[in-house]
Amino acid sequence: MRVRLLLLSLMLWTGLVGLAGNALAISTETPMEPPPSFPGEFTLELSASDFLQSSVMPMFGNVRRFTFEFDLAGPLESGRYYENDDILDVRYLVSGSLNIDPPTPSGFAAFRLNRQASGEGTISREEWANQGSEFLFKIVHDAHFLDGIQLSELVSLNAEGAVLIIDAREFKRLDRARYHPPQIILYADGTGQLRNSNNSSGGTGTMNPGTGLLVDVAFGEEYITKLNFDPSAITIIDAPGGTVVPEPGTGLLMGLGLAGLAIAGGPGGSRRLRWRG
Repeated sequence: MRVRLLLLSLMLWTGLVGLAGNALAISTETPMEPPPSFPGEFTLELSASDFLQSSVMPMFGNVRRFTFEFDLAGPLESGRYYENDDILDVRYLVSGSLNIDPPTPSGFAAFRLNRQASGEGTISREEWANQGSEFLFKIVHDAHFLDGIQLSELVSLNAEGAVLIIDAREFKRLDRARYHPPQIILYADGTGQLRNSNNSSGGTGTMNPGTGLLVDVAFGEEYITKLNFDPSAITIIDAPGGTVVPEPGTGLLMGLGLAGLAIAGGPGGSRRLRWRG
């Protein structure tokens, strides 16, 4: 009986040590590089909730609420520009209060633009382009997609360092003229600005339904909100396929834990490991 127990202990010992060795080997392997391109549609999202509350700073008017969603045709890949032609549809909501003394060009005390399905409806690629709107960003050539795409993984587009440009102007829109469609620009240095775009009735004769007047408003004449942020802390595109990134070193710790169990459970299993401090 004693010999059989000894043999059983040796078998368990050998198996656990082998398991621990495999775990250690797996944990020390170099992670596979993600592929440079992911086919299929994806969505870029940005909203006020991505920023610290203290970092959304109204400078003219009081506009703190905004959300933008762009469904894009794909593929999602590093080193590529994305612009109007890549859009499938656009959804946004911007709202806030405005200065009334002195009044802004609209004369409104507040506004709410809802271009979501629950509001005025989404904007198609064609509508976005026809009204003079603009959308532009570029992903760096060595982007890692495991944790999605952060603002820090976008390329500067101009001398000012803009990395994301969204301008929902409705220039010469035929069905209505409005004062408050937004423009938001974010920069590589962690600053940004949300403001009304430069909208105009142009030669269409289209009037604003609230004022009954033609619209001719310059950038920021209705509202301006400054933004501060950490570019590496704001994810604008989720990881493809819902990829989960493990905590650094987790695999190695698991391997060491298994090895410790193997040592503790070997022949003479009543032994205990003791840490010496």
